[in-house]
Amino acid sequence: MKKQSIFTIVALITMVLLTSCESYKAKEVKMSTMNDSLNYTLGLYNGKGIKDYYLQKDSSEKAIAAFVKALDVAYSAKANNDAMYKLGLQIGTSFKQNKKQGLMGDSTITFNQDLVMQGLVNALNNFGEGMKAADADRFLQEYMMKKQAAQMPQQAPQAPQAAPTDSVPAN
Repeated sequence: MKKQSIFTIVALITMVLLTSCESYKAKEVKMSTMNDSLNYTLGLYNGKGIKDYYLQKDSSEKAIAAFVKALDVAYSAKANNDAMYKLGLQIGTSFKQNKKQGLMGDSTITFNQDLVMQGLVNALNNFGEGMKAADADRFLQEYMMKKQAAQMPQQAPQAPQAAPTDSVPAN
């Protein structure tokens, strides 16, 4: 799960890179499909992780703006050795992969940059409306468990057939 969390964080930061930091302010989001919900909760989940891990000492509006700006810079491939730049590159790469392969590597779930970004920004800003960032982890876990459970019968190996019961002649 840790690899998936890192992958998710990378994916979210990449989304941030794809858009201008000016256009992302905390706001309510309406979701009409499971795809929308998965994209948004992925953003919330990763935004909370970034905030708790990278912005734990300073989650002010200034720090968040600097973070989003760093993502924009990283996405535009401007040279920088800053840690935020490197994180932005990792997440940007992950976002590109999500866009190409489907959300969380699932080709049946379309990657929606706007919703993932909005979830990320809302989590970074402690936006209190709608789904809470703390609920995103549970939502994603439950979805993945249901999806895996649904795939289990398809992936279960067939039971081996019983060996023939013919007698073997004694020596």
